[in-house]
Amino acid sequence: MLKKIRFNVVKIKYAGKSIGENIKLNIEILDKALQIDKRIKVGQTIELAEEIGSFPTDQKSFSVNTKITITEHDILFNDVNSIERLIKVDTENTKDQVFIYKIELREKRFWKNWGKSIAEFEITIEALAVEKIKYIPDVDNGWLKVKITDRDIIYLPAFLKVQSEYIESGREYFTILEGSYRGQKSSVSLDNANNNSSRFLVDVKHEPLIYFQYSISQKKLTIGNKKYQATDYADTPWKKGWYDIELPDFPHTGGRDYLNRSSRAKTWFRIGHEGERYLHTGRRSLGCITITEIEKWNEIYNKLIKARKGDFLSIGVLEVVD
Repeated sequence: MLKKIRFNVVKIKYAGKSIGENIKLNIEILDKALQIDKRIKVGQTIELAEEIGSFPTDQKSFSVNTKITITEHDILFNDVNSIERLIKVDTENTKDQVFIYKIELREKRFWKNWGKSIAEFEITIEALAVEKIKYIPDVDNGWLKVKITDRDIIYLPAFLKVQSEYIESGREYFTILEGSYRGQKSSVSLDNANNNSSRFLVDVKHEPLIYFQYSISQKKLTIGNKKYQATDYADTPWKKGWYDIELPDFPHTGGRDYLNRSSRAKTWFRIGHEGERYLHTGRRSLGCITITEIEKWNEIYNKLIKARKGDFLSIGVLEVVD
């Protein structure tokens, strides 16, 4: 499981002897760097929440070298000292992991030690391992309401893969990784009913592509060893051949009259990558393949919704035969 390791500096403690108050902290982790300039008096502790950087990993532990530099600015002479340490993060631990580093800083003049004043700085860094890849939950008739960044409200189908980015002001920001909105930046409100937690799932396993067949003459859809009664539209007949079946694109209002018989009736799967021909449930067809056994649509939905072909858009392939 791909995770993101986020490092924050959360505390600076100034102890020992005073060597000045103009303190600059610089922290480097891989290609990320954070610089903080503060006026701090000896005996003072400052609480922070500054992100140093985030890094993806699929390993059980994440080790990285960290360089911390403290500088006290003087008019003529800057007092500087650095340390380098290895941080090792347990990526299976979902709680904050705390790392504390101490740096001594001695007053200098003309690049030599000056007097016996030694300041002691304690830097606290927290690391948090969070799931980077998440999935849309199967809620509200199969659709989750989200907002495309700076744009409109849209609805995403259950078990769609997303990449969580960050949480801010009661919303979780993410990138859609598959389907018709692939690559779009979006956000969703946190779950108020569960202590403002993430709405997303982290333990979903997608299934391999699914193969199914539709018989024009028999008006039956076959999935595995099960057959379902269906219908099409004689004025727009199907051509024999192979068709990709796409992930659901949006809730289709044509299914609203059947929600009392199938809670997923508004979830349709487009057949092919263009046009308006879908696999869905209902009583009749205007060109689609329509499953007329409405009570069995949820059963079909459960077979299809987690399947993936591997092209970020399709769940499987349909063969149309005589």
